[in-house]
Amino acid sequence: MKKCAAGFAVLLFATTVNASSFLDSVTSKDTTDLISSVSEKYDVAGHSLPMTELLTQKLDVSPEEALKGTNALFSLAENQLSSGDLSELESLIPWSSNIPDAQNLLGKVENMDAVKSVFEKAGLDPSMINQFVPVILGYLGDSGASEGLLGSLGDLWKSAD
Repeated sequence: MKKCAAGFAVLLFATTVNASSFLDSVTSKDTTDLISSVSEKYDVAGHSLPMTELLTQKLDVSPEEALKGTNALFSLAENQLSSGDLSELESLIPWSSNIPDAQNLLGKVENMDAVKSVFEKAGLDPSMINQFVPVILGYLGDSGASEGLLGSLGDLWKSAD
């Protein structure tokens, strides 16, 4: 189940960003191989997912920035949610269970300080977390997430102040 959020983030990345420009920025051969594998296996490069489109429409961010911010938040969720909440999250994005292990790509995002750091490295002001969260929670709610999962994510991500 922990592979769910990591897999989600990898597929989300592979579907919204030019794979070759991303691969140029990756230094780990294993990570490069992982992204290549996902891109080839799912043949989704150049397409975008609704959550990324929603973030770019509602916020003044590029698809790549939307992706990086989402990756950081979901990586934190992967590391902090209960198994039940993580299982539900996986059920909302069922294709994520088919993604190879992406833990090497995402690394450990254990707290909101780490999320803020990812935002800063992506060129986003960490205060943008407070704009990402309601959009992502709204998307998940519209996708059928339970109040319990939405509450857990909201509590986890609220410490962005």
